[in-house]
Amino acid sequence: MKRVVFVGGIAPSMFPSYKELTLYYRRVSIDELKELVKDAEVLNYVRHESTVKVLSEILGKQLTPSTELYIWREDDILVVVGLKKPVRGQEVEVSAEDLDLVMVRVFPGKWTP
Repeated sequence: MKRVVFVGGIAPSMFPSYKELTLYYRRVSIDELKELVKDAEVLNYVRHESTVKVLSEILGKQLTPSTELYIWREDDILVVVGLKKPVRGQEVEVSAEDLDLVMVRVFPGKWTP
């Protein structure tokens, strides 16, 4: 079963065993996101409560905010969840329209054209 993992960003600590990786990065719509999570194990590593609540509503899945550290597993599909207009230093309520969703596929090794 594929794993779709929601994260708040990409950090080097997610890939402790790798020196070189190639990332494929593509923005996705809410409809594409719904299709992506069909028949998938969904894991959440986003801690922003309002964002997680909106994701849960959109997907019809019970997600909870997380402060855990994520370690990448080969074949995981990452979805970086951000806001189109980030607000720093204050708690904000967000809606589905505020979300900036980016699918990231990670491949071990160096990419060469």
